[in-house]
Amino acid sequence: MAAREIAEEIRKNLKKHGITSKQVSVRAKTYLLDKSIEVRIKDLKVSKKLVEAFAKKYEYIRWDDYTDDILAGGNTYVTVDFDYKTLREKAEKFRNTARKILKEKDKYKKDKLMRLAEKEDLMLLYQPHHNGTYPHIKLCKRNEQSCILDNIESYYAADEYGLSEALAILAYQYGFDFTKIKI
Repeated sequence: MAAREIAEEIRKNLKKHGITSKQVSVRAKTYLLDKSIEVRIKDLKVSKKLVEAFAKKYEYIRWDDYTDDILAGGNTYVTVDFDYKTLREKAEKFRNTARKILKEKDKYKKDKLMRLAEKEDLMLLYQPHHNGTYPHIKLCKRNEQSCILDNIESYYAADEYGLSEALAILAYQYGFDFTKIKI
């Protein structure tokens, strides 16, 4: 299947589920012997997981069994991400909240996490200090069988911009309300 045909199939599947080209763009490119499909979510309320489910089924990457390298030719690469311009615009609404969180981070020890928000069985934790990894926000789910939280997603959040982008994604994708945040 040609790259443009794959892109058209993805668009059709999205449209069947009420997702329009104004909400998600799909571009196809061909590089020598490989294909690339780039899917950009322009409406942050559209579920990234749903879009990935439609798009990623067309991804095909050939690997060398011995070296574990990607083999050239015949590959179809599929990327799904948020449209950067849209994300930056939406993140602006969360800049003050990000600043507030960053002002409070020094009150926490290096190994402590800040609890930012909770919603049903989901919890947002912020690791503000470098502790073997970069500062990031973790979206966790309470595990019914133990007291351990299951890590669902993690977002880079070392500075005001990264933190505000992560807050925007979490607010639109999962419905977290950061207007009443208490740190």
